[in-house]
Amino acid sequence: MKYTVNGSETAFGREVTSQLGTTDISRSVMPEAGRKVAKRNFILQLGFEDPGPEVVPLQYSALVFQPKVVFLAVVAGILFQSPVIFAALGALLWWSALFPKLNPFNALYNRTIGSRPGAFRLGPSPAPRRGAETEAGAVALTSALLIHAGFSLAAYVVEAIFLAAALAVVIGSFCFGAFTYHLLRGRWRFALQTLPWAR
Repeated sequence: MKYTVNGSETAFGREVTSQLGTTDISRSVMPEAGRKVAKRNFILQLGFEDPGPEVVPLQYSALVFQPKVVFLAVVAGILFQSPVIFAALGALLWWSALFPKLNPFNALYNRTIGSRPGAFRLGPSPAPRRGAETEAGAVALTSALLIHAGFSLAAYVVEAIFLAAALAVVIGSFCFGAFTYHLLRGRWRFALQTLPWAR
C-alpha cells in the first residue's frame, strides 16, 4: 500500500502472509519498547502495512484523528442525549466504511493537519478499519434509536460501551472494532499480536 509523505508517494513495509493466510508481524522493525510498539501495533491492527520506525509517529497521529473526532461526538451525544448527533455520527461512519475513498474524516484531516509540511496523508482505509467503522456506526445508530424511543437506561449502557471503546483508541491505542474484525476471520494469533502491550 502506498502513502504520501511530504508530497511524494512511498510504500512502507510489507505484510508477510503465512500458508494459513494469516499475517505475521515482524519483530525487528521497532527496536524501542513501550509507546512506540503500541502505536505500531495499532497501525497493523487497522490493516495497514508494517511501517518503518520513522513513519510510525506520523502515521499514528494521522490515524487517531478520526477516533478523536468520534470521541468528541460521543461525549456531545451523551451530554445532550441527542439522537441527532448519534444518527449523524453513525451515518458518517457507515459512509466512511462503504466509500473509503470518500471518507470525510480523512478528507478533513488531509485538508487541515495533513496539509502541513512533513505530515502524513491518509488514503483509503483497509478492510479492518472499515470493519471498525461499520461496528462503530451501528453502535451510534443504536444509541440514536434508543434515545429516540425513550429507552434511557439501555441508551446509557450502549453509550457507555461506545465511550469506553473510543477511549481505548484515543488513550490505549487499541481499536476494539478492528480487533474483533480479525477475530471473526479466524486471525486469533495476529489479533493478539496487535494488542498494545504485545511485542
